[in-house]
Amino acid sequence: MITFRHLKQFCTHSFIAVSTLTLIGCAQPLSTTKTATYSNVDNYNTTLLQKTLPYIQSNPNKTAFYPLGDGQAALLARLAIIESAQKTVDVQYYIYRDDATSHLLTWYLYQAAERGVRVRLLLDDMQKRDDQFLANLSAHPNVEVRLFNTFGNRSFKPLSFLTDFDRLNRRMHNKSIIADGVFAITGGRNIGDEYFSANNNVEFGDFDLLMMGKVIPQVSRQFDEYWNSKPATPIEMLVTDAHLPTTAQLQQWKKAQKQYLTSDYARSLKQHPMAKKLSNQTLPFYWADAELVYDTPYKVKHSQDDLLLHHLSTMIGQAKTDFLLISPYFVPTEPGVKALVKAAKRGLNITIVTNSLASNDVFAVHGWYAKYRKEMLENGIKLYEIKTDPHIKKKHSWLGNSRSSLHAKTFIIDRKKVFVGSFNFDPRSAYLNTELGVIVDSKPFSDIFYADLDQLLEKSAYRLSLDSNNDIIWTDDTNGKQFDSEPDSSTILKMGAWLAGALPIEKHL
Repeated sequence: MITFRHLKQFCTHSFIAVSTLTLIGCAQPLSTTKTATYSNVDNYNTTLLQKTLPYIQSNPNKTAFYPLGDGQAALLARLAIIESAQKTVDVQYYIYRDDATSHLLTWYLYQAAERGVRVRLLLDDMQKRDDQFLANLSAHPNVEVRLFNTFGNRSFKPLSFLTDFDRLNRRMHNKSIIADGVFAITGGRNIGDEYFSANNNVEFGDFDLLMMGKVIPQVSRQFDEYWNSKPATPIEMLVTDAHLPTTAQLQQWKKAQKQYLTSDYARSLKQHPMAKKLSNQTLPFYWADAELVYDTPYKVKHSQDDLLLHHLSTMIGQAKTDFLLISPYFVPTEPGVKALVKAAKRGLNITIVTNSLASNDVFAVHGWYAKYRKEMLENGIKLYEIKTDPHIKKKHSWLGNSRSSLHAKTFIIDRKKVFVGSFNFDPRSAYLNTELGVIVDSKPFSDIFYADLDQLLEKSAYRLSLDSNNDIIWTDDTNGKQFDSEPDSSTILKMGAWLAGALPIEKHL
């Protein structure tokens, strides 16, 4: 059975349509003959390194972090490190939209290439993109584009699932961007309007880290490992005619960016507090011990060696007092619930924040998560589900705004160790997709989350509990109103989630 999360970009949300795509055969990926390149370039004379070197030398063996919980701040940080780069920019994402903010970031990358910066762009091949545009971008002497785990059918990718499901069902979910080997950004965000507070219809509440210091070479090595792996295919192998953009195309592109830079969103970017902090170099970084953890790229070939899941499971198993989990797609599975219940019974204070059915953009995930809610509540595990209420007005945060869907992926152990990355607590992140994250050992950094957590949850989430009949109720703590079924959700949506929970698809979610 095909996974709903991946095919929703290609198909309708009809269960009948999606269910027709089944596993048949095992076609081989395209040939991947290519030249290996690496991150170990001379960056000593770059402005970025020279400006940060005194801070790095004053904090040896430490990593600096600045949290990016606001969508606009997250975009500004990316544009700033690209614009400041003088040697290299490496970009790795699962989703890279064809929309305004994506075009703006691509324009910054092209301008960097024009300055002589080497740009490497590694994208998962799941999304629908214009191969010709990417090939033309890659035709620039300072730009290389590669696609990860490519589809054979370039015109209509879903057809490839019919003969190559097992391979194509495994995707590169990693998210990173590195400038001059000095600054890196990683976390839960992809590239697209909904991740940067630029979509009027929906916004993903998400969380990233802007980093410098000891962990950066680890991020670069991770990128190199994926970039040079067999599943990474140069775009030139998929397109027969690649050429530099014409003068007319560049002028049209430049005109479009100028128009966008005069938009209301762009004006709000310029007025954002982050813009001033970046220009004045006054970002208040946190310095701490950190470790990068990630899956091998050959996880897409069924490799179970050194899974990120193993690192995270060990870390969670060492928790002594508190475990706070924030995950948009939470499918704990039966063994996972047993482990959580066992930990709760030994006294661990467990709080889980995830999407409600109304705010979840993948109702099949909610259908399977819902099967485990009652058992967790019965054993003292606290559950919160994000609201979707257009009448609530509040600031952007990692929980998102009033029209949002939670997308941040983080957890905190004992109010000290913080994981931030791409890993969802579901079978797909555990066993199918490749994932990336960083573990920060810092109580002050952890305190960022806990400082206003109760207030945020009260405004942004429903608190779940059991009534006298042992049935689930949802409480809105802002007004005391209670619901005895999935709030803000239509009957059809509830039926769809229930049906998804009855289908044998958990391992694909």
